[in-house]
Amino acid sequence: MFFIFDLDGVLYRENSVIKGAPETVCRLRKLGHKVAFATNNAMLSRKDNLKKLNKMGFDCTLSEIMASAYAAGLYLSEKKAKGSVFVIGEKGLKKELKDIGLKVFSVNNKVPGKTDYVVVGLDRKFTYKALKIARLLIEKGAKFIATNKDYTYPAKNGLHPGGGSLVAAVEAASGVKAFIIGKPEPYMLQILLKQRKISPSETVVVGDRYDTDILFGKNAGTKTVMVLTGVTSKKETEKYKGKEKPDYIVDSVCDLLDIFKP
Repeated sequence: MFFIFDLDGVLYRENSVIKGAPETVCRLRKLGHKVAFATNNAMLSRKDNLKKLNKMGFDCTLSEIMASAYAAGLYLSEKKAKGSVFVIGEKGLKKELKDIGLKVFSVNNKVPGKTDYVVVGLDRKFTYKALKIARLLIEKGAKFIATNKDYTYPAKNGLHPGGGSLVAAVEAASGVKAFIIGKPEPYMLQILLKQRKISPSETVVVGDRYDTDILFGKNAGTKTVMVLTGVTSKKETEKYKGKEKPDYIVDSVCDLLDIFKP
């Protein structure tokens, strides 16, 4: 099987690893399964995610990581995007876009009058000024791309506002819906499956959030596993019925070894 793991709330919470998660991933590899990591978190570049995961003991490679910031760069590269982009986001997103040759501007720069794209991810220093600029550029014809629509993300002390909260603000101000790169949209999953020549029926998506992770898998026809170490409580899972219900609901990733036995 091919296991695709979400990160926040599944393998760690902020900088604290979920107990037993590295050992579980290691064991799945030893049993012959393939693994990858797919995150909507656009604050970090793919290399930053690699460094963080390996520091926590997951022993992964760069090719196993699919991050929405990196995927945004891939998408724009496929579209042969050139010119300038206004970014509401943090250094990971900006780096990925610079790496494909785009001129990246933010609220702290003088933004050119002709801007081709507005790209929005999580920015913990988001301001009204940034919202105003984004709205104006979209009105002038800039294409509106969002890394993800997670309204919150899990942290040590509860849920914090996510990139989706900022995307919603720009959508409301501009009257334009963003093109979404991250989960639950299919783009990142299509890349992962194509690279490995693996079918959805051989794939398991593991996540903590229904509207991103679980739908990411269900929309593509993969198996889905919801863990209760992130944003979803056991009580909340009771509302999922029939085809909506994840294939498995478990306390943590450690339970995967009981489900997918050799």
